[in-house]
Amino acid sequence: MELDGLTGRVYKITDWILVFVTVNIIWFIFNLPIVYLSISMLLIDEIEQYILLVTMILMLTPFVFFPSTTAMFGVIRKKILDDEVELKIVKSFWFYYKDNYKHSVIGGCIISFLWVILAVDYYFFAQNLSELFSYLFIALSLILFVFTLYFFAVTVHVYSGIVSGLRNAIFFTFGNPVISFGIGLISVLFIYVSFQISTFFIPFFLGSLIAYISFLGFVRVFKNIQP
Repeated sequence: MELDGLTGRVYKITDWILVFVTVNIIWFIFNLPIVYLSISMLLIDEIEQYILLVTMILMLTPFVFFPSTTAMFGVIRKKILDDEVELKIVKSFWFYYKDNYKHSVIGGCIISFLWVILAVDYYFFAQNLSELFSYLFIALSLILFVFTLYFFAVTVHVYSGIVSGLRNAIFFTFGNPVISFGIGLISVLFIYVSFQISTFFIPFFLGSLIAYISFLGFVRVFKNIQP
């Protein structure tokens, strides 16, 4: 039975909070190896150990972070597109995880490689960067970040091949710069708040809210290009 008025609104809000929290906890659990290594990086002083941990994180990212994040986007997508249907969160997460695993891993390897190139370039040129080039690196990082988010959205919504998926993610990134910039800015702001102000958000809301914001923006751009 459909609920109306204040009761209906309260029910929808609590239902969405339950989805956000549950899917984010599942996503967080799947990424525990990366979380553990990231925390370990804060506890070491030797550069050799630091490089080893970074290498391990980079090796795990395509196989751990990308499939789990794709699954999270899939659950959020399903909830956004059909809010009235009761969502079986764990079952849906596992379905999207298995169904898109290969696609996510291949895309994750390519996108992780792009992030490594950007990070290495910044590391070697940071000492001699002018203020203008510093802003350029920030802009490139934001573009690559939004491109990565769109890759997850495209993977669970368009069901294209890996090459088409990456190409579509590029198209959406530049197809509507205003929406892309908004997605990137809001997501980065939420990441900053989560790590600098309230770490409570990380295991319960960080990934799911970013997925929600990103997919809403993606759907808006997607509808505008439909014939």
